[in-house]
Amino acid sequence: MSKEYIKFELADKGAWVCLCGNTPMADGFQPCDAVGNEVEPNKGAWMGLYVCDRCGRIIRQKTLEVTGRRAQI
Repeated sequence: MSKEYIKFELADKGAWVCLCGNTPMADGFQPCDAVGNEVEPNKGAWMGLYVCDRCGRIIRQKTLEVTGRRAQI
């Protein structure tokens, strides 16, 4: 299985675009743990991951690699 990566917006290299089309100005992204539970980014449990608030993809901040998906509730 090949790895998935999100991208930056063309006009704003600091803004992400998820594979589902979500952006920070739309539904946004939240700091999370390895399974997609939201966490405070300044706490010891945070590993530099974010979850897409639209589709639940878990994204590694430094590489923009999709590492998994949050389980549906």
